[in-house]
Amino acid sequence: MKFCGEITYDRGYDDDGNKTTDYWVHSDTCFNCNPATEGKPLTDGHRQFLHDCLDEWLNKSNGTGAFWIGNSDYFND
Repeated sequence: MKFCGEITYDRGYDDDGNKTTDYWVHSDTCFNCNPATEGKPLTDGHRQFLHDCLDEWLNKSNGTGAFWIGNSDYFND
């Protein structure tokens, strides 16, 4: 299995607690996109990481940004 993924959202506050619209959280959540890891099975640890990222987005994003996992070419076909 190989897929791309990303979590990104407007945090809304900077590190000092000041309201801002320019402070974004972003992480790639890809799996097996590195040739060195390609072909390895999805581990329970990475599966939990993805679930934790979704929970983070649901709890903190206020609907901004995106949480996605899949084939990055899917919507281009």
